[in-house]
Amino acid sequence: MIREVIGSRAWRGSMLVVLSLAVGCSKRDPVEPMPVPEVTVAVVRKAALHESLRVSGNLAALPNRDAKISALVPGRIQAVMVTEGDVVRAGQILATLDSASLQDQLRQTEAAVAQAKANVENAKVSAARDEGLLERGIAARKELEDARTLLAVNESLLRQAEAARSAAEIQVTRSVLRAPFEGTVVHRFLSAGEQVDGASGQPVVEVADVSVLELLGTVPASRLSEISRGAEFSFSTAEVPGATFQAQLAAVLPSVDPATDNGTVRIRIRNPRRLLRLGMFVSLDLPLSASAQGLVVPRQAVYPDETGAPHVYRVSGDEADFVPVELGVQTKDQVQIVSGIADGDTVILTGGYGLPQKTKVRVKQP
Repeated sequence: MIREVIGSRAWRGSMLVVLSLAVGCSKRDPVEPMPVPEVTVAVVRKAALHESLRVSGNLAALPNRDAKISALVPGRIQAVMVTEGDVVRAGQILATLDSASLQDQLRQTEAAVAQAKANVENAKVSAARDEGLLERGIAARKELEDARTLLAVNESLLRQAEAARSAAEIQVTRSVLRAPFEGTVVHRFLSAGEQVDGASGQPVVEVADVSVLELLGTVPASRLSEISRGAEFSFSTAEVPGATFQAQLAAVLPSVDPATDNGTVRIRIRNPRRLLRLGMFVSLDLPLSASAQGLVVPRQAVYPDETGAPHVYRVSGDEADFVPVELGVQTKDQVQIVSGIADGDTVILTGGYGLPQKTKVRVKQP
């Protein structure tokens, strides 16, 4: 009897626990549905892409617009009138040499010219006198011929003296160094008091025209046919933040380096504010010929899968389908799609990373 009562009480207790658990479970909150991701979209359109090629190089002055000015005569530098950064005009004096000895040589040649002129005049008088005497039968013909020979010799000596004077004048002129063109002093090599030997390997200053600079860049030979000579474009560089420069493709060199299979292009860059510097390393995007019409999407609309293969999320209604695509021409902002989608399709622009196949999405309204 006692066992039956205890067993009955135990059964009732267990039933109460089961009922309480059942009641507790019935009071739990219902499971909330997964949130629908919000995305932005873009429409696939047909367009021609202007592809560009990255070209890098060091800036240099144009040919014949960068000169290291040397003294053409030996001597001591008397003064250097300019320093780095000075803007100079064509013909402006940059430096002078001590020309005292050159001036003395010039005065000597001038005296020699004066003496030679006097000798010529004297010879002319003698020849004229002997000619008159010969006509009157007083002088012999040989005396006249000797007088004419002496005149010719003195005229030759005069020409030699004048040539020597001209050379001395040139030497005095060379003691003054002048700017060959308008430009900027980019380097000062020597100062007053230093000696120069008159050789071109000992420059005093360097002057360059930096208003237009040039970049020589290498381009793969396979892309040379896509480059248009004379094409103008603009670019920016991290070396000069906030500035935009105008450039022109001046030439494509006619040879290709067989070792690297690269060609060379010459790009001229306008630099009116002198923000770019000689020797600065610059990278720019060189525009190539436009591609044919094709399907184009923004670059950020292309998503890689686990293997890195390109895909896009094509949106139909409220469902996104992960579609593999084949890419064509690519620029910094846009990509050409060769296959996988059609003109007018809607693809996810942002918000697509990590979305599963055929997932529900909500398009964010602009």
